[in-house]
Amino acid sequence: MKYIITYFLLISIAQANNYLDENVKKLDWKGIDVVWLEDNALPTYDVSLYFNAGALGDGQNHAGLTELMFSELSSGTHRYTKKEIIESLEYLGVSYGSHVTHEYSTFSVGGLVKNMVPTMKMVCHLFDDATFPAKELKHTKRRVLTAMDSMVTNHSKLASRAFRYESLKNTGFESPTLGYKKSLKKMTSNKLQKRLKYLNSKAIKRIYIRGPKEVMGLKNIILNDCRWRQGQVASKLPIVKKPRVEKSIIFVPVPGANQAQVRIGRVITTDEVQMGKDALKTFSANFLGGGFTSRLFQKLRVEKGLTYSASAYSSEQKNYGRSGVSTFTRNEKIVELLESIKKVLVDAATKIGTESFTLSKKNLKGNYLLGLESTSDFLQNLIHFDHIEKDYSEIYQFTKKMDAIEIKNLQAMIAQLFDWKKQVILILGDKKLVKVLRKAGYKVKISNYKKYI
Repeated sequence: MKYIITYFLLISIAQANNYLDENVKKLDWKGIDVVWLEDNALPTYDVSLYFNAGALGDGQNHAGLTELMFSELSSGTHRYTKKEIIESLEYLGVSYGSHVTHEYSTFSVGGLVKNMVPTMKMVCHLFDDATFPAKELKHTKRRVLTAMDSMVTNHSKLASRAFRYESLKNTGFESPTLGYKKSLKKMTSNKLQKRLKYLNSKAIKRIYIRGPKEVMGLKNIILNDCRWRQGQVASKLPIVKKPRVEKSIIFVPVPGANQAQVRIGRVITTDEVQMGKDALKTFSANFLGGGFTSRLFQKLRVEKGLTYSASAYSSEQKNYGRSGVSTFTRNEKIVELLESIKKVLVDAATKIGTESFTLSKKNLKGNYLLGLESTSDFLQNLIHFDHIEKDYSEIYQFTKKMDAIEIKNLQAMIAQLFDWKKQVILILGDKKLVKVLRKAGYKVKISNYKKYI
């Protein structure tokens, strides 16, 4: 069934230019660029507001500011309480929320077309009049800080958070978008208001809309009620020159760990992002750890029974990216797991058979095509492509790029991204594993988990 669906999707790709030309329209609403994806399939709509400012603008001392500001946007205005705002949006059947990356932020809202006018009037009111009441902010901070304290019991989440910091250290991208306990404690209503004011007036913004022709009725509401002004401040993104080289395993001891969380990877530099080959990088990660048939899964779970799951990834923004491996194992199997991962990475850089190569390529192409079925997902693709300054038509070039990849290309990219000697290795688990690792010949550097929260 999957291949039948893929077949019809391939036919639609042949008509991609027509689809983009006929359904994606670019407009100008008083200096603000608007991208409208016309979709008459259902009486629903989605609106996403893009800001060219993200967590990088928070600064080290106020890490988490942008994320907290968006989460508190509905906490109260001069006219409405938090309870009144939430009840109103729930009555209208609205889905809404924000997404903050280091390079940019979005706020999205969606629902039924028949309710779009009162919904957008409320959203505009929030952006125009949010007061971030101190009482509500205090409750939120208490809840977030409690969640951070309890993170020590969520070993997988804590390991990923710690690994982000260590693998991206000194790049400017190392702080989590959620911030740290010490930075969240400093947050005030005034600081949230200043951040919102900056986004409203100075950040460069674009509006993305999906829906039928009726959504064009939002123009007057957005211009008159939201009163967003097009900003002129270009974002300044750090240049990532080279990956961090760490000869020691970074070990993070945590109490009560009967498993070892393992994270292995590195930063993708600005030059590596700009050289392209996005399909090849994605293929490299998928071949290693993209599902049941992947090399890591077959080796670590099927053949050796060392873990329940193992994944690999390669993702990029405009000025940097990350590649890596994520898995876990029983304490007594930590050394065997590391040696097995190393063997998979080394072998994949030189030994790839035709059968596994072809199977992995078909799998990735099929999953990519299926991911384009949702028009909401397609809208997010447009946002990402505009941010990294790529033409929309490249959305449909992925399969062509995949078809052009040969085994030697895949081996070379795996050797580049997943070179064992250039990976940062972080293990989170019981402190007794330090002796085990050192006895096996590994250099180990101990790091306190509290520094990551």
